[in-house]
Amino acid sequence: MLKIKWIGQNGYILNDGKTTICIDPYLSDVVNRVANRPRMVEAPFKPEELKCEMVICTHNHLDHVDIDAIPFMDKKMMFLAPSDAESTLKDCGVTKYQSFDEGDSITIGDFELNAVFSDHTVPAVGVVIKHSGITMYFTGDTEYNEKLKEVKCDMLFVCINGKLGNMDVNEAIRLTNEINPKVGIPTHYGMFESNTENPDKYTLNVDNGFEMEYNREYSISEVMSNV
Repeated sequence: MLKIKWIGQNGYILNDGKTTICIDPYLSDVVNRVANRPRMVEAPFKPEELKCEMVICTHNHLDHVDIDAIPFMDKKMMFLAPSDAESTLKDCGVTKYQSFDEGDSITIGDFELNAVFSDHTVPAVGVVIKHSGITMYFTGDTEYNEKLKEVKCDMLFVCINGKLGNMDVNEAIRLTNEINPKVGIPTHYGMFESNTENPDKYTLNVDNGFEMEYNREYSISEVMSNV
């Protein structure tokens, strides 16, 4: 059974009982250390407790490439990230790295992972994951762009915070209506007071919105059936 957990900001863990994948784990308080912006919620677990085969970092910002957490992570894990983040990851001690730029794809277990267009302040990708006939699209950090609506999916995980190179909640609603997924899930909020948004503004204004609880594991079928 395919399961998913939101671990804050743009972080997710997907697990099918055989393979575990993590997207953008932000597990430290490095943004506070560097930019005086503390976490609004406690980290869901310690970096050394992350157990997965693969970590995807969508771009080289601190809440996506967590330079205070990655050095404590298991060196057996494979890291995928845009080429722009390679040196940062290797400086953090990552020994298993594979570039994941727009157009790249990789299969691990029953997961098919595809890097797609993102319009952000640094080189970045969205992630399309296919598993068991379900297509999930994680926009990652991105401004609204007409190219985004070219991705068709069953589940859309869309940023809503509207600052620092991200679309705002109204643009997220627009994109959701254009893609018309079976379920739309707001993301990239609730981590920093200076850079957050009320998810109700999204979920109450799309026909198929669903707000995931922080650090709660759901089955994909549970999420789909709650819409």
